[in-house]
Amino acid sequence: MIDIKEEVNRNIDEAVSLALELQSKPELGYKEFYSSSILKRYWESLGLKVEGPFAGTGIRCTIDGAKDGPTLCLMSELDAVLSPMSPMADKSTGAAHACGHNIQSAQVFAAAQAILRFKDSLCGRVVLLAVPAEEFLEIEYRLGLREQGKIRYLSGKPELYRLGVFKDIDMVALIHAHPNTPTYEIYLKGGSLGFTAKNIRFIGKSAHGASPFDGRNALQAANLFLSGVNANRETFKDEDSIRIHPIITKGGDVVNSVPDDVRIETYVRGRSTDAIGYGCKVVDRCANAAAQMMDCRCEIETIPGYLPLKQDEKLSDALAVAAEKVLGKEHIHYGVDMVGSTDIGDLCHLMPALQATLGGFVGEQHGSDFRCVDIKKSCLIGGTILAEFAYSVLSDDAKVGLDVVRSHRRLLSDSEYFAYMDGNRN
Repeated sequence: MIDIKEEVNRNIDEAVSLALELQSKPELGYKEFYSSSILKRYWESLGLKVEGPFAGTGIRCTIDGAKDGPTLCLMSELDAVLSPMSPMADKSTGAAHACGHNIQSAQVFAAAQAILRFKDSLCGRVVLLAVPAEEFLEIEYRLGLREQGKIRYLSGKPELYRLGVFKDIDMVALIHAHPNTPTYEIYLKGGSLGFTAKNIRFIGKSAHGASPFDGRNALQAANLFLSGVNANRETFKDEDSIRIHPIITKGGDVVNSVPDDVRIETYVRGRSTDAIGYGCKVVDRCANAAAQMMDCRCEIETIPGYLPLKQDEKLSDALAVAAEKVLGKEHIHYGVDMVGSTDIGDLCHLMPALQATLGGFVGEQHGSDFRCVDIKKSCLIGGTILAEFAYSVLSDDAKVGLDVVRSHRRLLSDSEYFAYMDGNRN
């Protein structure tokens, strides 16, 4: 019997080197060209054939087992977040790996080195997949990419799903950083909120600041909108977890002119699509009413974000078995919801998928104080859990993997999913 932890540890320094290289040049979504090239070089050093790029920067490769069987995808994310005050930040862009995606990529690489040593014991395949643009940032930039025909969806996993990258994949697993947890605890079967994004534009009439009566103030309309949303918060049910958090991205042009073009971005988060839908109605109602009060026009663009996270139970149970071998049962926790939203929620509606979170990090997620406590230990533990997981799912004639695939019940068909994504735009 192969000692999987020993196999992961054998070349752990290479995984650490990868994590540090990615950390040294963080890139935002759909711009991860350097990160993708670095990861490609490391994968090719293992003798793997790299496919892609998909959606500009996404790449994948495959490790074949000795016999036919289901396909398990071990996934990582390429992009960074905007955290300009982070010590890890790129000073020119403000991007930083303040979400741990660089560690995640290194953990998958560490697992792959071990999987190659025991691949002849597997029935099926392991796909390594690095996806772009998990963080839903720079919406206007991504809308520009869509207008140019380079992408259709603004986040990476839905876009790769549209492109058919997941077509031959049966189940997906990803380990994400768990913030404010310096010890190595692992969290399974939690949920996360889904969201829809809104771009709102108030259009008034410009006039000299000394003659405001000749204009129509779009900034005042925006202020009324913000007040209207705040007044509606008490109508949100606790169990729906509706969260609306707008920002003004353009408040005017010059101080001595009545603002006639004011723009707002906001997310509408919720625990279900019905909750998100209700929140969206509130936002639209408040925006249109605010515009009418100030005799302005209002344009609202609705952009599909992420679906709520609903993790596969049996796949999570298989990861729990692997985690227990590495960490012990006392370090496994269930039902702790994740902060924010993730586009793996979309995949959970389409196939067996999970996103576990693993400690070893201090600071707030996306915050300037976020950092990995011990990169080498995180690569070793995360890589070993993923390798043990792959072995348990695809060894022994892939009994566990086949059981996961056969018992899974999809929440959305492809046609329903694409209708939701395309019909939710206006």
